[in-house]
Amino acid sequence: MPALDGIRALAIILVVVYHAVMPVHFGGAGGVDIFFALSGFLITTLLLEEHDAHGGISLRRFYLRRVIRLYPPLLIMLAAVFVPIAVLMGTGNAAWGSLMALFYLMPVGAETGADSLSAYAHTWTLGLEEWFYFVWPLALVLLVKGARTVHGQRRRRAIAVAGAAAVGLGTWALVLEATTGHMSFILRASGLFAGCALALVLHGSNFRARAWHGLLGVALIGFSVVHSSIVPLSIIHTLAAAAGTLLLIVAIVRGGDGPLQRLLSLRPLTYVGRISYEIYLWHYPVLCLLGVLAHSQFLEVGAIAGPLSFVLAAGAHAATKPLVAWLRARTATWAPRAAVPSGAPA
Repeated sequence: MPALDGIRALAIILVVVYHAVMPVHFGGAGGVDIFFALSGFLITTLLLEEHDAHGGISLRRFYLRRVIRLYPPLLIMLAAVFVPIAVLMGTGNAAWGSLMALFYLMPVGAETGADSLSAYAHTWTLGLEEWFYFVWPLALVLLVKGARTVHGQRRRRAIAVAGAAAVGLGTWALVLEATTGHMSFILRASGLFAGCALALVLHGSNFRARAWHGLLGVALIGFSVVHSSIVPLSIIHTLAAAAGTLLLIVAIVRGGDGPLQRLLSLRPLTYVGRISYEIYLWHYPVLCLLGVLAHSQFLEVGAIAGPLSFVLAAGAHAATKPLVAWLRARTATWAPRAAVPSGAPA
């Protein structure tokens, strides 16, 4: 659905502008939570479709597909920026940041503040998603074990687990912020699990979206952006962005061809959405390097860093696309192992 790529475009535009105008405060940080909610929904939907089609989920195939999609663009970015960062920001900064990004350990640095001066600081989101990939697919396999299709009691059980994880992490984040004033980066994984719960709720159901779903979704994301531009970023803002994204997803996948779907399906938006991962990888190191070169803040180099990041991202996407397609074609023949023998009760 092209409109889902439109949501990705919205998310990456918010994040890039949020960083590019610093120290001016713009409430685009919730773009990360838009990514999280959409990622949880899409990953779970794909896993459910695989289970219904083949009677099981191949974790080997799932993790290999993640590596194939995520690592080529990441490796290109890390290799390209290593020397400039080492020269301008120190070899230790380049080496340590590369290792943290490569092994998805940056969420630890984000929580402790140790990554605040790193050009790789933005990779905490990639690390958090990778942690989610290690936990949720395995949990889903266990939750639907013994079923030929994901319906009935096992589906309700999976909804309960994903929903409880989303609510629990979100509540924990709210309590932590209220008591300590600290906004946890790791607890923003509540958006990922909320997306999982939505995929399970919609799977196999006949639910139809209403016009208000999309309007309320836009309003919640708008509230997150506008209000967090006025006051410091809070968990309330990140939860609002995630909730608004869930409503937008419902409006798109179950709402037919309306104005919102057509707007989010515009070709420029869908293209930006398709290369949003690469844009995310490049934009922050480019901002850091240009800022150091110009001895200035991001705001003064943002107008250059934004377009330059887009060009680099488009080039990286084009360069890795044939490799990714070839590797995916090779692994597509790996049939997942059946969770239950043919004829077993669902």
